[in-house]
Amino acid sequence: MQRIILILLLTFAIHLPAQIRKELQRLETKFQQGSINEMADRIPSIKANNEDERAFISHYSAMLKKDKAEALSQHQRVAERYPKTFYGQKSLLEAAIIHSLDRNFTEAQSMLRKINAPQLPQRMYWLAIAAYGMDDYSSAIANAENYLRLSPEGLHAENAMHLICDAYLMQKKYQSALTSLEKITRIKDYDQQYYLYRKGYIQEQNGHTSDALATYQESYELDRYSQIAFLVEDRIFTMRSHRPSLDISFLYPYSPLEIAAEDSLQSTSPIQSQVVETPPVPVKPIDQEAPIRILTKPQTGIFLQSGRFSVESNAERLSKSIRHLNIPAIYYEEQHQGKKTWVVIAGPFDNKSDSNQARDTLSKNEINSFVVQY
Repeated sequence: MQRIILILLLTFAIHLPAQIRKELQRLETKFQQGSINEMADRIPSIKANNEDERAFISHYSAMLKKDKAEALSQHQRVAERYPKTFYGQKSLLEAAIIHSLDRNFTEAQSMLRKINAPQLPQRMYWLAIAAYGMDDYSSAIANAENYLRLSPEGLHAENAMHLICDAYLMQKKYQSALTSLEKITRIKDYDQQYYLYRKGYIQEQNGHTSDALATYQESYELDRYSQIAFLVEDRIFTMRSHRPSLDISFLYPYSPLEIAAEDSLQSTSPIQSQVVETPPVPVKPIDQEAPIRILTKPQTGIFLQSGRFSVESNAERLSKSIRHLNIPAIYYEEQHQGKKTWVVIAGPFDNKSDSNQARDTLSKNEINSFVVQY
């Protein structure tokens, strides 16, 4: 019986990478560090001494393919020709990854289940991806957790934790999602801004709007011009569309610009001045069809700056909202701290009195602004 078991183990054993020459191991290390050209130059001249080295050459020949279809085809050939070698298994993994990225999850899952090399724990991560893609959230969580047990500091550790969080979210298990997300903070150099964005999203989905807004603000203020900040802005405006009273003034952290008051008449008479009430400025209908975006910042005039956005659609949305209040509004593109932004301004106004009246209207509609004069 023991002899039969030994024969079976030898039959299904996967050869280790150590069975290739040190020269090839060094070449592989350089490839992994980014020296792709050196691998491309050396591969055609390498003479294989055994099956492992033949698998090595074929695997990296596939890795060097620029065309996805050609790479997939060659990886599949390597996996079929050298199924018991480490590099045959690596090619099977690469083929499964290509299928996963193309959302061919059933094919990817079938390939991943054939991998049994203990040196490839990332197969569990990609099994989790495939399961999630097929809406099998329980299997996605189980496979991602298996990957984290096998490779707690692996390349995909942070992504695996986010995947677990996503799987709980899809099942509306918000507390489990939040608990899973918190584990990410144990990872060295984790993406704090993205972590906070995800935390805010869970709080938002769970109906904790105030907590979500506070968390979104914390994420946004880490880097106002990152791609994550764009996502945060979109979530905040989605929340604001349901709850107009939300205070989102942190999106406009600008100090008011003090503008000298218009010259007033100085009385030379000792008679005490009297306050004269002036009738309100009549509201004139504005042209709703006028261009909402201008090419450059105005050169002259009094305006109210109402926002600066890293996403143009948000600037356009606010400009239209201001116009619906019968206040003229436009926006323009401007570089700010090396980043492309879009600035919303209301106006122009004939004088400071008109701008103050408009500012009061905006404030009553939860739109923060301050006076600027060009």
